[in-house]
Amino acid sequence: MKMRNIAAVAGVSIAALVLAGCSNSAPAEGSMEPTDALNIATTSNNQAPMEAVVAAYEEKTGIEVNVTVADTSQYQTTLRTQLSSGTAPDVFTVWAGGGNPGAIDVLQGAGYLADLSDRDWVGTVDPGTAETLQIDGGTYGLPSKLDAVGAIYNTATLSELGLEAPTTYTELLDYCADVKAQGKVAFALGIQTDWVTQLIPYALVANTVYGETPEFDASLADGSATFADSGWKSAFDKYLEMDEAGCFNEDPLGTDVTASYNLVATGEAVGVVQVLASYPQLASASPEGTEFGFFALPGDDSGTTAIPRGIGVAFAVNEGAANKANALEFVDWLATPEATSVWFDTAPGLPAVTNTDVELDPVLQGAADVIESGETAPMPDQGWPNAKAQSALFIGTQQLFSGQADPDAVLQSMDQAYSS
Repeated sequence: MKMRNIAAVAGVSIAALVLAGCSNSAPAEGSMEPTDALNIATTSNNQAPMEAVVAAYEEKTGIEVNVTVADTSQYQTTLRTQLSSGTAPDVFTVWAGGGNPGAIDVLQGAGYLADLSDRDWVGTVDPGTAETLQIDGGTYGLPSKLDAVGAIYNTATLSELGLEAPTTYTELLDYCADVKAQGKVAFALGIQTDWVTQLIPYALVANTVYGETPEFDASLADGSATFADSGWKSAFDKYLEMDEAGCFNEDPLGTDVTASYNLVATGEAVGVVQVLASYPQLASASPEGTEFGFFALPGDDSGTTAIPRGIGVAFAVNEGAANKANALEFVDWLATPEATSVWFDTAPGLPAVTNTDVELDPVLQGAADVIESGETAPMPDQGWPNAKAQSALFIGTQQLFSGQADPDAVLQSMDQAYSS
């Protein structure tokens, strides 16, 4: 019997993502050798689908695959350290653009990623997002799924309150008040987890920034625009206004992302503003049979609400991998309809490759309908040149909620970080 190591990383450790495994599998046909075990690393919200595709791959090829997982913040820090020390896994999760420590622009800036431009699947990547995985025309990641930010809500809780999803910002504030009056929370907010701090601003700037200036990222890059003198200021003002209106649970700074899911799962909160990538975790934390819906978070009163949309999960190959041939073969297999079906049968999502057909549940269909309508904006950080601006956003938002900073100060820190 084959034994596969799947470890959850609990502490920051260089060695934590490097595991050994054992296998008595029979040799497979082709260029790959079963003794050349693959090491793969991903984030905890991808654990279940990765386990499923790895099991299918091992059965198909006889190659042993060792998988490790860690929460997003820790994963990004550990991965960069491993790559610089030569101990990184063969295949690992990356993010599009350059806005965080695990993003393609950041990692390939140091030459850590294999060029995948000649792989057969490159032409099947969703054309609206393929460019965020490219540098100078080269492709450095295989996207598994698209992502978007919006309100994911418990349909039974909303129905119990006799309310409807808001479609304008004014309606949003009234909605929060109505939910609170009935003893519930409109949106569970867990900004003790730093990456959650960005989600509501991202949802709001889809309208306050990109609705008016769709070319904002290019203007930011050439220096003709700044965060401070843009619709970002309106977004942060509205973030605070939502807090004052009672949209969120008590003590968001003392609530982590898991606790926010539990508030929705128990019916204490109607919903949560999250990325679609987190939906499977929210669903798994909820009682069996719980049904969810999706709506775009309105940032103004225009009646037309856009959502941020980009690459959610992507996979790269370590340029310095000792097992590079097998790593490339595995990523190629991930792009096949067979692997895509296994992945999305395990964890719901929107495929980022166009050669597959996946049945969507109401949450994903709701997001897909908005995307199909064209009411979308970019994921802001995927156009940023470095991870510093995102870090300033994380820290600044937490300071905003603790009263240590105001929106002007946060945006000035983001401008400084962006240009440094």
